Amino acid sequence: MAAGTLLRELNRDVWEPFRSAYGKLDAAGFMAVHSPDLIRAGGPTKKVQGYAEYAAEIRDWFARVSANGDSLDIGFRFLERLAAGDAASERGVYRIAAMRAGTPKVFHGRFHVFCRRSDGRWRIVVDYDADDGATEEAFTSGVALDDVAAFEG
Repeated sequence: MAAGTLLRELNRDVWEPFRSAYGKLDAAGFMAVHSPDLIRAGGPTKKVQGYAEYAAEIRDWFARVSANGDSLDIGFRFLERLAAGDAASERGVYRIAAMRAGTPKVFHGRFHVFCRRSDGRWRIVVDYDADDGATEEAFTSGVALDDVAAFEG
């Protein structure tokens, strides 16, 4: 299967539902893009977690954001998108736009995920992110989600 086709499948199965669930503070929808055997590392907690621990953390965080009347939006730009067969590796920069107590805040970080397709559906199996000084410039220099042609060989 062509790389562009695989990347469009990844957008459909992982990135679009990820963004949607994140913005809706939908913990169940957010975790549905992750494999039950997920390995999650880095992030604000700077630790390694499995699916259950990460799901509990996300449920608690989304509930706090919602209870405070705050909102979140996340965007992704890609530096590398590799996909072949039923496996993929994707690296890039994310931008979180948060509204906290009526004040807008923007956060950036770097991510690296490994995905696997099982039963015709892609899911994240390894998720690493870091807030290591990523900037708006790093974000805008990445490739947009829908620009799969940039990674077609």
